Amino acid sequence: MVLNSSGTDSLRDTSANAPQMSNVTRYLCAAAYLDSGFRDKVLGELLFDRYRAVPPSYGGFDLMPVIHHCRRSRTMLVVRDGLITAFWIIGFLMAPLSMIAWAFTLVPFVLLTADRVRRGPAFLRLLIWLWAAYAVFWLIFLVFFSEAAGLVSALLARPSSYEDLYAAGAVSSSLAGGLVQALLVPAGTLAIAVVYRIAIYMTLAGTLRPGTPEPITRVAHPGTGRRLDYIRRAQWGNVTMYANEDAFMGAGSIERSWSIAVELDRVRDALGARRQDEPVDIDPVELHAFVRGRLVDMRDRVLRPNEGIQRLDIGDHVVTRGTFTVNDWQRERAPVAHPFIDKDGLPRFLATPEEIAAIARHPQGGVRYYQRVTINNAGQEIRDLRGNLVAPAEDQEALTSAFIYLAVEGRMLYTQFVVTVLPPAFGPYHVVDRLPTMTGGQIAWEAVKVLRLRLLRDVLAAPARVVRTGVQALRQTMMAPDPRKHIVYPYGSRFSVRELGASESLQTHIQVLDVSKYVRMIEQRLTEAVLDFLEEREVETGAYRLQAAGVTMNTVTVSAGGSVSGPIAFGQHASATVHNNARPGT
Repeated sequence: MVLNSSGTDSLRDTSANAPQMSNVTRYLCAAAYLDSGFRDKVLGELLFDRYRAVPPSYGGFDLMPVIHHCRRSRTMLVVRDGLITAFWIIGFLMAPLSMIAWAFTLVPFVLLTADRVRRGPAFLRLLIWLWAAYAVFWLIFLVFFSEAAGLVSALLARPSSYEDLYAAGAVSSSLAGGLVQALLVPAGTLAIAVVYRIAIYMTLAGTLRPGTPEPITRVAHPGTGRRLDYIRRAQWGNVTMYANEDAFMGAGSIERSWSIAVELDRVRDALGARRQDEPVDIDPVELHAFVRGRLVDMRDRVLRPNEGIQRLDIGDHVVTRGTFTVNDWQRERAPVAHPFIDKDGLPRFLATPEEIAAIARHPQGGVRYYQRVTINNAGQEIRDLRGNLVAPAEDQEALTSAFIYLAVEGRMLYTQFVVTVLPPAFGPYHVVDRLPTMTGGQIAWEAVKVLRLRLLRDVLAAPARVVRTGVQALRQTMMAPDPRKHIVYPYGSRFSVRELGASESLQTHIQVLDVSKYVRMIEQRLTEAVLDFLEEREVETGAYRLQAAGVTMNTVTVSAGGSVSGPIAFGQHASATVHNNARPGT
């Protein structure tokens, strides 16, 4: 029996059939505008190296809209920085002293936005505020009072003739022009920064509001188009190539794991349990298929539709370390690339059912196969018996995944169970749900209120960012990665975009309880399926039952995210004892 390997189309069912972006996709699209570090990391990871593997997307998350908005955000940022830099250049040509005063005024305000200063001693912040007050006073005195004093003195002069009157008017016009020139750059640069931020928030309120369809990406450069097409297909694949030892990239952090090993040469018959010379023939591919069927029943074979786990997705998860020797395989005496690199030199993202079966039957190979069970806590709507809506579906955003590894090795059956939890998107990114209800004035005020001193930082740092952007563009053009120039090349993914934009932990206690609920349900279903499969083949299951009871019942949850493993006693005069059957002398 061959595993039912999920293909590209089936893995994308949760998003391909939806006419609109999922909530978590919208939130991470907002991150492209609200978090410059997030935007730069996403573009650097996915677009700079076209040979870099792509981590999988789970729970309806789609990478393509996020990349689209990252590129759009970068374009808007380049335009803003270019305009501000042009104002700086014009200002230095027209009034260099005023520009020096303006830059001197911005420096303390920029320092106040630094994390080290904000978290540092209060005395240091007080000194910087005093510096800022002195800089503002100096700027006002230099720009306004000096120009105004000359203008007033010219207007109060008593002209004795038409020539004197004409000269006084010329002086007044000249001084007024000087005042306008001195204020032009500070006012212009600050206005550009404010307009840019308001445009960002208008974008968040418009193109990323709930129910927004996926954007249409148009690419002029053919190389970028090919890379985007590869990313679009690769994110729905079943192969994960990792670069940082994270075999479950894209699914979150490991929350729980256990393993069980049982002998396959102990059988049970009419005479009882006994050991035989030859182990029972257990095919891990057949066992995986049996377990898969039992897990699918949790979604499809229920008495009532509302009892099924509708957002349960079962797929294949093939993991391998993504660092390969470029030409280390021989085929017909000719060096060829690694089998997981396709004919175009790109990492493969889809393993065939035959390859998956081979990987499952070879537990000591460099590639490992897991059966993946993912539950998206999107919830379902509640209706009464008459069909009236009681409560709409609520998206909890959290993602619970279980990875099942089954290996037959050394006359033993080894079962490994790993649970990962992916928290919701970072809280500030949820602003796209609040902005559409605001008026244009409220959105503009929200944009300015949230940023405050960072607007001044944007003004001062614009020229440096223009230079850095130019250097990066030149570097990417001249230093495009080419695996053919290396003996060993790192193809593996370094991080997941979905994980990069996630909160540090679950946001509500209900999310914590849901994770615990689904973990218990999946591991119980797995355990019973393995036991039924072994008993059908008359394998002695006493040891498996004992170990399963230890890993599933010897853990008590004591708080959100916390657990205690081992003997536990409750109540008055209660006691708990650990029995170590150690050998003498150990």
